[in-house]
Order: sequence, then structure tokens, then C-alpha cells
Amino acid sequence: MYKVEFESKKRRKIMWGILLLLAAAALVVDKMGYLKEIGVWTVIFSVCLIVFFIDGFFRRSFSEILFAAAFFVIVNDELLGLEKITPWPVLGAAFLGSLGLRMLFPKFGRKPKLMNVSMNGKQLNGKTMVSEETWNGNSVSYDNAFGETVKYLSGEISHINADNAFGSLKIYFSDAVLRDGSADVNLDSTFGSMVFYVPAEWKVEINAETAFGSTKEQGKCSPDGTNVLKIRGDVSFGSLVIVYV
Repeated sequence: MYKVEFESKKRRKIMWGILLLLAAAALVVDKMGYLKEIGVWTVIFSVCLIVFFIDGFFRRSFSEILFAAAFFVIVNDELLGLEKITPWPVLGAAFLGSLGLRMLFPKFGRKPKLMNVSMNGKQLNGKTMVSEETWNGNSVSYDNAFGETVKYLSGEISHINADNAFGSLKIYFSDAVLRDGSADVNLDSTFGSMVFYVPAEWKVEINAETAFGSTKEQGKCSPDGTNVLKIRGDVSFGSLVIVYV
């Protein structure tokens, strides 16, 4: 897990380093008069979107791939002669395309987990692809798609794997006990929201990557807390909110 995370950060640094160099080159070339018809900002935005597009392949994120392509078309619609499909048709196509691909290939976007936890295909209320919960010792996996799910953790835990797509997943940690005073959360949220309700006396370390998404905290945690919750993963076109209670 940590090797994968290190390689991901290294790859992103390389890609954004190349982006900055290309942006610098675009500014110089524009001043020389070679980008009058295109525009320097169009070039810079296009390069940024290409970086997101490539990053989407490495992160195995359908939404990041398709929306980066859609915004690239919007930015360059006149150059590509595609004004008729921008902006809403191409954005709608990206949304429906990412939705369909996620349904057809649900395992494609799964990243290496902190532990090997097998999903047992459990159905809730007779519906599949809505909410799934699997325990393996002190490790729990939550899988939520196209619905709203609320989970209440209790007992001793060490690892939490949380996948959320086109839905809302809320997890309450109030009654949980962190094994050896520490637990790891590995999350993947696409087109949805995650809300974690965490005791304020805990220390929370957030190291989640975002692509057209956001992470924020409500309230304050204890910087010297003996219990440490480490949050890693990806948030794409959605939000992660940590609420301290």
C-alpha cells in the first residue's frame, strides 16, 4: 500500500513538473507571437486537462478520464469544429459514460487495499449495487453505489476500506475502538459525498488526493490525541467531510 502511494505521489510530481515547464514554454512562445490564433491560456488549460486525462488512467478513474476529455473538447471546440456538442451535450456524455463504465466494470477502479478483504456479494433489501458491508477480523469494507448509506462502527477496528460511487456514505466512529490506538482508512469516492463523524479527542491525519473534488474538516481534532485515524485515498468529483463530535 505504501509503495503504491509513494509511486502515485512521485508520478504526480513528475507530471505537474512537466506541466509547469510546458506552461512556461507556452508563455514564451505566446510572447513571440506564435499563439495568436489559439491563445496562451487555451494551451495551458489544454495541457492541464491532458495531465488529468493521463492521471485518470494511472488512477483507474473513469470519471477523471471522461471529464478531462470533455473539458478539453469544450476548451478547444472551435479548433476541433465541435461547437455543436459543447458544453452540455459533451458534459452529459461524460457523466453518463462514467456512470455506465462504472456499472459495467466495477472492479476496474478498485485500488490495492490495506488488507485483502473479500466481498461476499451480500444484498440489502433485495437490491444489488447499493450498499455492502464485509468484516474480516478487525477490518471492514463498505461499498456504496447509487444510494444513501449510514454506518455506525463499533468494537475494535484497524482498517476501513470505503468505496462510494454516485451516492452518499456516512460513517460514525463514535463507538469504535482503534486497535493499538491507530486505524487506517482507505477510501475511493467518485461523484458522491463521504462524511466521517469522528470523536474530537482523536488525532486525524488526512492524506487524500482530489481530482475535481474537495476535502474539509468541521470542528477541531486533538493534535496530541492518543488515538490516530489515518485517511488516504482518492476523491473525484465529490467531497469528503470530517466532522468532529
